[in-house]
Amino acid sequence: MTDQAEQHRQAIEKYVEAWTTGNKALLLSVFAEDAEWSDPVGTPVFKGHAGVEKFWDFSHQDAGRQLTPKVEDIRVCGAEAILRFTMQVRIPDKNQGLDLSIVDYFQFDEAGKIKVAKAFWGPADVRQPPGMDLFAPNIDQAYDS
Repeated sequence: MTDQAEQHRQAIEKYVEAWTTGNKALLLSVFAEDAEWSDPVGTPVFKGHAGVEKFWDFSHQDAGRQLTPKVEDIRVCGAEAILRFTMQVRIPDKNQGLDLSIVDYFQFDEAGKIKVAKAFWGPADVRQPPGMDLFAPNIDQAYDS
């Protein structure tokens, strides 16, 4: 693996670590200042660190919400990469949960930061965890001012 590919793999691993540990600063550190993030693809783009932070805050709006990415595959080719994972969302005090199968596509800049992030998922990729009520977040709330 080239040094560049290793740098990009490490950025993705930090991205996963940020979600696992709830570390917004770590997440922001792997994105370029002028990054563009579509989550999911086809919805309005989150732009720059302010946009990344806005999506993070939407995802973490409930203090009891637990987000755990379960990585299935990371593939790095040149300045691009794919992350295939399931985001397990749990709200224990409400007995709610969601397992969302996601494929993330990344493009990196010359500094090894994420310049473009695109998350591919839709309603068919949602699963209800056994023994829990389905948690159904309203993604439209992420775009509200």
